[in-house]
Amino acid sequence: MENLEASSIEPINPILFEFFHRYAVSNLSDKKREIYQFIENKENQLEIISLNEKEFIQLMSENSPYKAAADYFSLDILSIKNVMDEAQDDIDRVINEKCNRMKWIDCTEKMRKTYGCNDNQWSFIFVS
Repeated sequence: MENLEASSIEPINPILFEFFHRYAVSNLSDKKREIYQFIENKENQLEIISLNEKEFIQLMSENSPYKAAADYFSLDILSIKNVMDEAQDDIDRVINEKCNRMKWIDCTEKMRKTYGCNDNQWSFIFVS
């Protein structure tokens, strides 16, 4: 069985990346997670109602998620920005750690021998 390091598999599968991202967000401190998710939800709402990138940028400017978060959490915008920067650093670190530990173990030959298959399917086990 051959081990494949995550760094040798570029780019990472979007579904796997989303899984790691959700995991990283769930591991933020309560304060960081609440602020991060509040802003992310506001940005997603604006993305849904915008027709194109230009309109999205305009809506972001007119309806700043950072301003809304500052008002909602009774903090100044700079504090919100700092929390978001810290949260993003934490998320990036967790995702990088997960990717660096990630291994795909090729079990193709073992599966073919066990089940007597000679098709073109590959079998891998994912370990993180």
